[in-house]
Amino acid sequence: MQKRMPRNRKTRNVILRYMLSFQSQYGRSPSVREIGAAAGLSSTSTTAGYLNRMVRDGVLGKREGRYRSYFVPESTACGAGSSAEH
Repeated sequence: MQKRMPRNRKTRNVILRYMLSFQSQYGRSPSVREIGAAAGLSSTSTTAGYLNRMVRDGVLGKREGRYRSYFVPESTACGAGSSAEH
């Protein structure tokens, strides 16, 4: 029997992949609402919680005092396959 990926890890992967795609397509970071919608999260608070934990874990970066402040650092973008598994 194959083990299922924990929901938290799956959501983090969806967020990371969406942010990479969005940044590459538009040249800027998506909003918290856009990230939440892409990940199937209805609450911006829940989305912000995921993003803050990903910043804490070094998967994402955050520019303080700016709109659309969450971003995928180069170190994560280069190794997105392995970093997304955190």
